[in-house]
Amino acid sequence: MESSEKPFGVPGTESGLAPTGATDEEEAKAARAANLFDIRRLIGALFVLYGIVLVLIGLAGSSHVKHQAAGINIDLWAGLGMLVFGALMLFWGFARPVRPEPPETRGEGSGRIRRAPAT
Repeated sequence: MESSEKPFGVPGTESGLAPTGATDEEEAKAARAANLFDIRRLIGALFVLYGIVLVLIGLAGSSHVKHQAAGINIDLWAGLGMLVFGALMLFWGFARPVRPEPPETRGEGSGRIRRAPAT
């Protein structure tokens, strides 16, 4: 392997990881990409979508289907619950977006996990 080639997964390569000496613009671009696929936003969007479908079915469904569960319109209530949960997930995802690590803490780890010494 030549000195200019880097193996896959090494920071600074095309593996999607930001280079160690990345500029502010590159870090912002990496943070936007990470926020785009943030699991909180994906889960929130799916719950909102399914909640809307259930609310519409609960409002527009037949009376017999609406009250099969002991007189409770379960589609409507489950849909409203899913809407609330999805909205909370979306709020959390947008209120606290993923940010790049500050340069002074990069590579240090959280310090909570200690590895046993090699024997």
